[in-house]
Amino acid sequence: MSRFCVYLVVFCAMCCRFSVLSYPQGAPVRTESCVNLQPVHTDPLSNQPVQNQKGTTKPYRILVSQQQYQTCTTTQQCGLQPLQVSIQGQGGLFRGFIVQARTPSGGSRSWGQFFPLQTGDSKVIQCQNGLTLTHTANNDKNIVRFAWIPEPGMRDQVQFVATVVQNLRTIYPGVYSAQLRPVGVSAIQGLPGSAPLKTAGVISLVTSVIAILL
Repeated sequence: MSRFCVYLVVFCAMCCRFSVLSYPQGAPVRTESCVNLQPVHTDPLSNQPVQNQKGTTKPYRILVSQQQYQTCTTTQQCGLQPLQVSIQGQGGLFRGFIVQARTPSGGSRSWGQFFPLQTGDSKVIQCQNGLTLTHTANNDKNIVRFAWIPEPGMRDQVQFVATVVQNLRTIYPGVYSAQLRPVGVSAIQGLPGSAPLKTAGVISLVTSVIAILL
């Protein structure tokens, strides 16, 4: 093999490494990720932080099964009507994400509890401002599904806000869901145009997890 070919192989290998390196096991628990929802990636060649380049047209969206949530007073009661949520690419793949449930009126607190619905693609981390969902692997994804339940005593409107990582250098912050309003009456039906909710399976999963945690 010629010296040129060796250089070419090494160069390609380094480019591949550079293109996929981020936080392969999810966002770290630190202020930049938890409060600012900003990834901090490192250039493997210089070991220096990589400046995020924010995408303009967002090729991602967050869909919710319904645009309201049932208020509750206990954790068990809150788990009876989970919302199903998905982060989806609109013609574009993504490698990482971090998502929280926040009040539209402001503040950085993340409300409620998250439950991954797909094995091996997301995990819950305990941030200083509340529970948060992030990826577990930096492979290409088109959709991530999870369930969410409110906290006992919640009465504020909330919406999901995410930063989606397309690759090492390009991120899309400020990806929002519809706002969810609290209701204090019986079972809620899905709103027209909302993502379908597989109620029985999601409730069973959430109830099982809550039983383990209590």
